[in-house]
Amino acid sequence: MAATFQRIFTAALLLLMCAAAPALSARRCADCGSSPVPYPLSTGPDCGDQSYKIRCTSTQLLFDTLNNSYPITSISPETQRLTIQPSPFLPNTCITQDISTIGVQLNSSLPFNITSSNTIVYLNCSETLLTSPLNCSSASLCHAYVNGSSSGNGGAVGACRSAPICCTFRAGGSSTSYMIRVRESGCRAYRSFVNLDSSLPVSRWPQPGLELQWVSPPEPVCTAQSDCDSDSTCTPDPNSNGGISRCFCHSGFHWDPIAALCAQDVTCEDSDGCGSDHTALIAGLTSGLGVAVIAVAIAVFVYRRHKRIKDAQDRLAREREDILSSGGVKNAKLFTGKEIRKATNNFSRDRLLGAGGYGEVYKGVLDDGTDVAVKCAKLGNTKGTDQVLNEVRILCQVNHKCLLRILGCCVELEQPLLVYEYVPNGTLSDHLQGPNRKLLTWDCRLSVAHATAEGLAYLHFSAVPPIYHRDVKSSNILLDERLNAKVSDFGLSRLAHADLSHVSTCAQGTLGYLDPEYYRNYQLTDKSDVYSFGVVLLELLTSQKAIDFDRAQDDVNLAVYVQRLVEEERIMDAVDPALKEGASSLQLETMKALGFLAVSCLEERRQNRPSMKEVAEEIEYIISIATAKA
Repeated sequence: MAATFQRIFTAALLLLMCAAAPALSARRCADCGSSPVPYPLSTGPDCGDQSYKIRCTSTQLLFDTLNNSYPITSISPETQRLTIQPSPFLPNTCITQDISTIGVQLNSSLPFNITSSNTIVYLNCSETLLTSPLNCSSASLCHAYVNGSSSGNGGAVGACRSAPICCTFRAGGSSTSYMIRVRESGCRAYRSFVNLDSSLPVSRWPQPGLELQWVSPPEPVCTAQSDCDSDSTCTPDPNSNGGISRCFCHSGFHWDPIAALCAQDVTCEDSDGCGSDHTALIAGLTSGLGVAVIAVAIAVFVYRRHKRIKDAQDRLAREREDILSSGGVKNAKLFTGKEIRKATNNFSRDRLLGAGGYGEVYKGVLDDGTDVAVKCAKLGNTKGTDQVLNEVRILCQVNHKCLLRILGCCVELEQPLLVYEYVPNGTLSDHLQGPNRKLLTWDCRLSVAHATAEGLAYLHFSAVPPIYHRDVKSSNILLDERLNAKVSDFGLSRLAHADLSHVSTCAQGTLGYLDPEYYRNYQLTDKSDVYSFGVVLLELLTSQKAIDFDRAQDDVNLAVYVQRLVEEERIMDAVDPALKEGASSLQLETMKALGFLAVSCLEERRQNRPSMKEVAEEIEYIISIATAKA
């Protein structure tokens, strides 16, 4: 007990010393009236991070979009999120005031995006929305909102009740991360609700709000050492091409983007405590009987609480190991938390490969020099945790050269981690539409299509029970140094039931790739993957995005655009001009053949679509034609 008591007071003293003299590396902006402005948000040129600008008026904080401004109602620096107030209705109409600016449009080059915590209710919609992927059925949540709302809002509720078509969707997908569109040809009004519990009556719904999140800021920019504190050095940023310098923390410190300072690393590993002898301090504190009794009581309480937390963590780790073992993880390595932290340099930001709805992916290097990719679930995100555990169960059952290989996992830390083989050459999406894209030859594209089809066919026909991917898209197809394709990201996968169908409570996947039948009835089959793969084939053929608002309004959806060209017998107009340039007549014929195969995958009724095995065989036949000598 004495050793425990000494460790507790030593840790408390260290925390007090760290809190007493924080070393700030960045300046927080002054409060806007009664509203604090946490770092990195900036209301002026001399504070915050200039990439995170907001505005402070005499009465409130405002968030500027590309063509409008919205009041900020709350800010949470701990979760790096803020909430803005949606545009009000025009008087006596079911039309929001920002229809003139086509709704909320964020600048995708800035570090803000719309979160998936928003439930969007579209109101006063045109009939064209009935063919969209949104839920516009009579059971849509928007009807409950309109019918359950009390009269008010300047007559808007009554006007919305007279507009029969409304839709509901969850924001944060690929096409709604930066935009909530309202327009005359679509929906003319919207409401947004953060963390909505749809089981509650409308009278108990939260006030309308649109939640945005910001990316963790890098170290602050500097021009000289005088701009930095004593715990950091002004050095050129290796990730910048513009000669920018930043205040990088010294060894033994790390950048804390929430506190906006260089925080000291905790490296104490001495089981008997760190620091100098505090016997005199303890003797002084225990000199009085009353003080001694209180101190011992606190020490016992903290010790028992720490033990309960440790026992809970051990129990959680055991439960996760049992769950994973039931799915076959015994064939994969269980990494320790220490191994993972060392491999990723304690999850250093310069090792970050990317982030998504599930959490973040870091590059790691194991002790034997093997490069790996480490996927970690988002803290506190139960859905993310379930997705990671599900991916372990599924990936340990499959073994195919065209599927991303899992090496193991770690369940010791707060959230489970997955360890994959590292594929260094980026995604198919990067090569087709990325800013540094290089032209993929037609033979290479056919090879990628065939490998992807083979991998999906393996999941559908060789895995027992069959596995449906549920999120097939070009950004989930990785290319190695030889441009060989590997299908990745099984975070949304589910094991198919014996009746070869699976009904989910909500649509999952990515807009532009999802099967229209799945949008309507939420029934999952292997043909849902076939539809998504058909869109990938169109991307390979056209080098265009599945959803692109830079195209004409009726052609935003790539599948709809190409199907229209097919009906007009102009399918070759969709092919990437760089592919057609210098192509032989034989190659042009194979391009047309792949286009018709893609359209067959996009058939409205799933019974009319080919299976993935048939698709793979057809691509193999097209390749044999393409490689045949004239």
